[in-house]
Amino acid sequence: MTISATGTATESGTAIDPITFEVIRHRLLAITDEQGATLAAISGSTHVVEASDYNVGLYLPDGSVAAMGRTILSHASSMAAITRSVIEDCTDSPGIRPGDMFIVNDPWKGTVHAQDVGLIAPIFFDGELLAWTGAMCHMVDVGGMTPGSFCIDATDSYQEGLQMPPTKLVDGGEVRTDVWNLILGHTRMAPTVNLDLRALIGANNTAIRAMTALAEKYGAATVRTVMANLIGLSERRLRNRLALLPDARLHSRAFLDNDGGLAQSSENATYEVDLVLTKRGDTLHFDFSGSSPQAKGYINCAYSGMMAGIAAALLPTLAFDAPWNEGLFQPVEVECPEGLICNAARPAAVSGGALEAGWLVEMTALECLSKLAACSDELLREAQAGPAGGPDKFVLTGAGDNGARQTYVIMDCLATGGAAYSHRDGAWTQGQHNIERQRISNVEAVEMDSPLLYLWRGLVADSGGAGRHRGGMSMGAVYTVHSGRDVTALNSAHGWEVPNSTGIFGGYPGAQNTRTVVHGSDVKARLAAGTIPSVGDLSGERPVMRGRQGLYHLGDDDVLATVPQAGGGWGDPLDRPAAAVQADLDFGAVTAGAAVRLYGVVLGDDGGIDGPATAARRASLRAARLSLPAGLPLPEQPQGARTRIHPMGDGLAVVEADGSRWIACACGCVLSRADEPWRAHAAQATSRDVHAFGHATRLDEGLELRAYSCPSCGRLQATDVVRIGAAHPDDIRPLTGTEE
Repeated sequence: MTISATGTATESGTAIDPITFEVIRHRLLAITDEQGATLAAISGSTHVVEASDYNVGLYLPDGSVAAMGRTILSHASSMAAITRSVIEDCTDSPGIRPGDMFIVNDPWKGTVHAQDVGLIAPIFFDGELLAWTGAMCHMVDVGGMTPGSFCIDATDSYQEGLQMPPTKLVDGGEVRTDVWNLILGHTRMAPTVNLDLRALIGANNTAIRAMTALAEKYGAATVRTVMANLIGLSERRLRNRLALLPDARLHSRAFLDNDGGLAQSSENATYEVDLVLTKRGDTLHFDFSGSSPQAKGYINCAYSGMMAGIAAALLPTLAFDAPWNEGLFQPVEVECPEGLICNAARPAAVSGGALEAGWLVEMTALECLSKLAACSDELLREAQAGPAGGPDKFVLTGAGDNGARQTYVIMDCLATGGAAYSHRDGAWTQGQHNIERQRISNVEAVEMDSPLLYLWRGLVADSGGAGRHRGGMSMGAVYTVHSGRDVTALNSAHGWEVPNSTGIFGGYPGAQNTRTVVHGSDVKARLAAGTIPSVGDLSGERPVMRGRQGLYHLGDDDVLATVPQAGGGWGDPLDRPAAAVQADLDFGAVTAGAAVRLYGVVLGDDGGIDGPATAARRASLRAARLSLPAGLPLPEQPQGARTRIHPMGDGLAVVEADGSRWIACACGCVLSRADEPWRAHAAQATSRDVHAFGHATRLDEGLELRAYSCPSCGRLQATDVVRIGAAHPDDIRPLTGTEE
């Protein structure tokens, strides 16, 4: 295949006109939409219907992604990896023929964890392989130690349920009942999984029929050429964008608090996902070599989980206007030795990896890519603070009114506040960053299907990270058990003692995961008296909750309250206009206490903001920052004319003066040379009072919070979560071409 001068694809010397190219391109996207609709219509699973925890796609004969659905972004790379595993493992035996479909849920064969089950099918046309299609969804239970298959206490993958390498499930159009029954025999929720399997088959059959019709109309060569050219188009578009960005080395570190489950009885460690991202020319090099060794518990991810996290960060940040396919991974290089927490070696426990180490791969990659985008005036608006750093899983088991024991996954934890941008606040209940299209649990459906009764569900004040632009509010919920027997809950979360939803360029982190349980409460008596009580008003025993709580009993008089993480803020909170803070107060997005503590406002007797008093107090707070200590004095300020080279967010910039490049505050103060960490010259405040930075109340005992301000104007430029005594973070280092 070649590309003509006009950009149209050709094969065997025959040009494809632009109109045909566009028609086929849009038809490929429509086919993936039809696949998704088929999957959702048949499955009925809350993971599929409510959380949109599935994806579909079309692939070249070698497994390269040609078109993908826009649901769970992390499946973009894992589906391609599954397809390649099928090609490698099954070509010779048992063979790949028309009508075959292969099932995979082995994390070392492409899936993120065993609960993600993929089904891959070849598409033949006139006796030749035209393409592959695939569908994947998270299944409610695939066996293992714990209902829902999030096996918190597992120490190896053998304890985490059925894990299938590429296995032929459909042979020449006929379902292999032996394999089907094997799968259903390993799940606690056989009726639901049965429908999920049928839905995956239906989604693939939809794509097979549609792709066959497309090849009949335009010819197989034309369809393959368009698919290949789409990949080339996306690669060129991303490489062109990267080439316009300044070369830089970026560093991000996220902490995984291991404070429950296995760690409660063993090492109680705090793990790190450490990323150094180097952008040179038109390539991105992701280096996770500094991450922690793989853990004994279930928080690891395999290589496929790491790649899934990178994809979820990269696609919407730098490839927002390109077709999402294999071409976007061509400029990407990844370095991570096997045996680390984000590239665990078999048989490490990985059932939680998608929501643990794999999630923090996405968070670190997104932070680095956002800060890279913030080094460009053109792309500054695409950069964002840290989104919600991971859900608090809520899996409920118990017998309802009909006596049947069921497993339920409650999706309220997905209603998280979005991250702030340079030009706007984060969206309320935006949802998880890696789920393009999602819905949350329907109250009526949950109450009908499970032994739960909602006492409250709504927006949580102060949950979004403070900043000039603040993070969006998350949705919290309060439940009690209703008409259930032998009810147990499983909760597990990171971001319990660590603010994972980081702020950016002076913004504060968003809310951490919060969970409260009240055993033996007086909730039923209060409801009978005609009142809906708040959690704080209830009597009863309040046990100390841990992040990875594991299984615990919920009785008829017990109450569970949850608040998920929320997005971080952007910029110095003292720069938020008083009118915007007043609007937050009026709506209830920010409480009076937080407005005073975080935003530096002064409230009058009527509860409104006193404008002149607020201006004076903010000036005093900025002046107080000027007296904070700095590690090193400011460099001698360059005297020559200054040329702005590029921004570093909207509060710092790289400038050239006196023959050198410098990092300067927007006020004009030069903080350091461009090849040195600027934080060493900034005014620094260190604290372990996480409540002073937001909604959170807990901080890991080995961590501290640091705030770095300009020593000339007092503007807050960065807030960081670091290990106590660690060196200053060096998150953005412009490269001149001489660095190793």
